[in-house]
Amino acid sequence: MGLFSSLDTKALVLGSAAIGLAPFFCFFFQIVFPKPQLLIVSISAGFFYLLAASAASLCWYILDPTIGLSNVWAAIVPGVFFQFIFRCLFVTTYHKVENVIEASIEKSEEEEREHQQQAGNNDRSDDDENVQVAKNKLSLNDAACGIAAGVGFGGLHAILMFGSLLASETYDAGVLYQPSCPKVPSLMVSALNTFCFFFLDIFWMLFAFFGVRRRVLFPRGGGALSDINPLSRPFGHYFGNTRTGGNQALLTILITHFCAAGFTTFNVFQYGCIFSLTTLPVLTIVVAYIFWSGVSKIYMPLPHSNVRLSLPASYSYGSHVGENGLGGDGLDTLERHRNDD
Repeated sequence: MGLFSSLDTKALVLGSAAIGLAPFFCFFFQIVFPKPQLLIVSISAGFFYLLAASAASLCWYILDPTIGLSNVWAAIVPGVFFQFIFRCLFVTTYHKVENVIEASIEKSEEEEREHQQQAGNNDRSDDDENVQVAKNKLSLNDAACGIAAGVGFGGLHAILMFGSLLASETYDAGVLYQPSCPKVPSLMVSALNTFCFFFLDIFWMLFAFFGVRRRVLFPRGGGALSDINPLSRPFGHYFGNTRTGGNQALLTILITHFCAAGFTTFNVFQYGCIFSLTTLPVLTIVVAYIFWSGVSKIYMPLPHSNVRLSLPASYSYGSHVGENGLGGDGLDTLERHRNDD
């Protein structure tokens, strides 16, 4: 009987670890690890999560003796708030680094063209260098870097939220249960929560890239002319390629994060996991649908995404980037308007 119990415990630990951490390892080794640029982005995002967790802990440590923070929301509110702040700070820092890299790539391309004009031929080494430059630029886009940053942010979140309980259960002979879920081991409950929060962290980071990028690109009240009227936006464009759409994406992060954290408070009550384990996956699906319907078709900005518009709000961005919309061949038109100024 003891041997059977020990085997059951090991199976529980391995199964829970697969549920809680397998998505992180799959995303990390399949998408992030093969590309050094994305690996740097992911590690940096994980560091920003540590800063957010440290700031939330410090806030709670300072305020608890002063006003007596004993409610569970006293930990949730600063945690969600600082994670939101440091997500936005990370994306802002990424954009600044991206500007430097884009300028360096453009300078390298100009020097290469001058060299080819002086040499009067196109040798094989020149072609290889141009291909390498294109690869470097291809890795620096909001979709790839948003996923990589979400993997870093959510991965470290998963390790800290689930790893400590997993480590303690690995060497214990018994299985931990809680009154909130007397029929399901606490390790499995934590694994399911970690699974949902990992994907939520990825979507929240993608929303952060979209929102901060639009706040950088568009002046106040500005945006694509076709997206100014909310009623004219098709599926995948519901947020609109506007500064307001960017603000809505950032607000979505705050609202859904508070909802997700609030759903976990059901575990404080008797049989509360019945609600937490059903509402959290539903919220994950809802956030995925909001991303799909709201920004999926307008997520990628211009090819030169570090171009900042210094135009008034009435001068529509969308009406000057060509008929193909964002990512089309209208960048030259935009550049001509900037040069005329």
